[in-house]
Amino acid sequence: MSLKLRHFFLLVFLGINQLALAQGQGRSPYSSIGIGELTDETIAAQDMMGGTGVSFSNMFYLNGLNPALLSKGRVVNGLKYVAFSVSGKGYFRNLEQNGTLGQDFGMNLSNLAMAFPVSPKWSIGVSFKPYSMMDNEKVLNTHFQGSSSIATYNFKDYGGLSKVGFTNSVNPVKGLYLGVEGQYYFGNITKDTTMNFLGSGSYTRYSRRQQLKGLSLKGGIAYQHKISKKWNANIGGTYQLGNDIKGENINIFRNLTEASGAGAVVTGAPDTLSIGNFTTSLPAKYKIGVSLEKSFNWVFAAEYGFTDWEGISKPFDQHAASSLKNSTEMNFGIEWIPNVSSSSYFNQVFYRLGYKSMNTPYYINNTHIKDNSFSLGVSLPMGRGTNYLDLGVALGRRGTTSNGLVQENYAKVSVSFSLTRDWFHRPRIN
Repeated sequence: MSLKLRHFFLLVFLGINQLALAQGQGRSPYSSIGIGELTDETIAAQDMMGGTGVSFSNMFYLNGLNPALLSKGRVVNGLKYVAFSVSGKGYFRNLEQNGTLGQDFGMNLSNLAMAFPVSPKWSIGVSFKPYSMMDNEKVLNTHFQGSSSIATYNFKDYGGLSKVGFTNSVNPVKGLYLGVEGQYYFGNITKDTTMNFLGSGSYTRYSRRQQLKGLSLKGGIAYQHKISKKWNANIGGTYQLGNDIKGENINIFRNLTEASGAGAVVTGAPDTLSIGNFTTSLPAKYKIGVSLEKSFNWVFAAEYGFTDWEGISKPFDQHAASSLKNSTEMNFGIEWIPNVSSSSYFNQVFYRLGYKSMNTPYYINNTHIKDNSFSLGVSLPMGRGTNYLDLGVALGRRGTTSNGLVQENYAKVSVSFSLTRDWFHRPRIN
């Protein structure tokens, strides 16, 4: 095995490992509901455009939204281009509740994907990404029942689900793209409650852990129609099946004690209170979009998405059942590249901006939580060829300070490396 190939497989392995261990993108109280906060399926190039991408794509990045568009641009002038993409996202959050402020930052790998052209009209791909993330911690001081002593309760929720996707994408007739993604979900969700009397060095911890796995499917379609010599009108859509995922529910009780310099450490063997089967449902969702495109120059896009949280048959728990409602979103984006065939560096840079407005699934204290953000960014060529570094930022606000709720003012940073290479073309010597 060549050294380059070994380095490539090492990168894939490390990426899969990081995705499986991802714990979140900054703490948020909203992520504690249900299976955690669903992550964006977009890569950085799509984040810059407000999360659009179900109706358009190009050869310079892998479309993370619509499996039908995986095959678009994979074969150009008879050359088969293999694409590799790795992405990371991070959040810096300012949280406010009842006049109290807090800050947090978190970042992790958000996508690892490859696409292979099998023929000029058929491509396959594999992707690894987080599906949901839970990361929150809060402390409550209260009188212990039947006593004048004060007890401190520390609630810590963490974990989430990861997803492996296997995609087939075909271009059966000119302008029409079809795709399907088979998906495997796996992961752990843990909720710890640690209690101790103030002034004492003894703690008790109750842990509930769900180990989950399951299968699902996502389908996609896109159509491109030429409306003039230079402009195309595109339409596309995706549908994600809702499904049940199953696993084990484990409840554990531990005693802990204060150790000098080490904090609370477990003393003695944990006591397993119960082990049983557990099933919960993932929501069905769809997204549709339209765009106007002047190839390798301009794109104007608008999309609508819907997630059916109220239609799930098995909520994660009673709190999720009462706090999750159907979610909708509107996405708008613009892309511009001055002159892709120019020798000038900045003429080959993609410039993008967008806007996203979302009714999140969170319904708390009779309030439907909203999330609005503006985004922008650039895709920078890396040397010669079709490799790009994508850098995007979004500034937004989620929630409100009314009704005792939490308002999050955030900055989201997105970074992607999109690498494309003609691996299957054998050079000729004349």
